Amino acid sequence: MKKKINESLPALIPEYPVTVAGQNLTLRFDVNVNKTKKGVKLQFVLQNVPEDPRKLQDLANEIGTELQEKFGAKGLQIIYDVENPYKNVIGFLLPLPSLADFIMKNVLKGQDSVDEPEELPSQEEPPSEVPAEEPVKEIFMKRAGIK
Repeated sequence: MKKKINESLPALIPEYPVTVAGQNLTLRFDVNVNKTKKGVKLQFVLQNVPEDPRKLQDLANEIGTELQEKFGAKGLQIIYDVENPYKNVIGFLLPLPSLADFIMKNVLKGQDSVDEPEELPSQEEPPSEVPAEEPVKEIFMKRAGIK
């Protein structure tokens, strides 16, 4: 029964026609299932894939440059997906922490992320008890959203 339900439901992957770096492309959104790279995938689907890999990389660079400008202006981070398995797709990742910070600051008007360091005491105040440092692995796991 589960198989029949999955076959009858359309994929819930939004697609939009876009023009980026002077190219008319289809933009497909998805989520990254890799736990070390949590975020929203932006997949730019090419109608005609250049045969020369250098031209494909040049196009990826042009798209990346435009995305860096637009996303950076909104305070969002965007990363080129070097592990994209599709030959007709140029992929990017909007990391989950970047998206979460954007939503908290611009939509919900909440506080900054709990992972951000606290403000340091001024020079005039004696430092209070210094907490033991977390192991580096723990810090990276928190920031990656694993812990």
